[in-house]
Amino acid sequence: MKSLLVPVLLVSLCGCATRPISNAEAKPVPLSRVFDVSHSTPGASTTKVIVKRDAGILGSACSTRIFLNAAPVAELDSGEKIELHLLAGEYILSAWPNGMCGGGMSESKLTLIQGKEQNFRVGYGSNGDFYLNPTAF
Repeated sequence: MKSLLVPVLLVSLCGCATRPISNAEAKPVPLSRVFDVSHSTPGASTTKVIVKRDAGILGSACSTRIFLNAAPVAELDSGEKIELHLLAGEYILSAWPNGMCGGGMSESKLTLIQGKEQNFRVGYGSNGDFYLNPTAF
């Protein structure tokens, strides 16, 4: 019976997708895990982009590195967010799971219009796929 316990637990965890969280529910990433603070300050001509990591058990053992145009910006843990303040224009936003967690880099193109906030979420689907997607949450 005990020999079945580990496989059953692993299968049950794999079936659990992460869940989206609201901007208010997400905790700001600590400054010790922010690599580039040049996008941290709001300005009259900048647009806010929020990137948040889903909550949930799947993938919680690993952090996620966030990149902007291939430059590392921050390292997010489960339930955390980073707020970027960017000028209007086009960017590539990327997320890479660290450590032993599965999934490869996921990327999304940003086309920013001044004053039009955009929100993105990073998480895992029920089959373990890793993603970075725009979100309404």
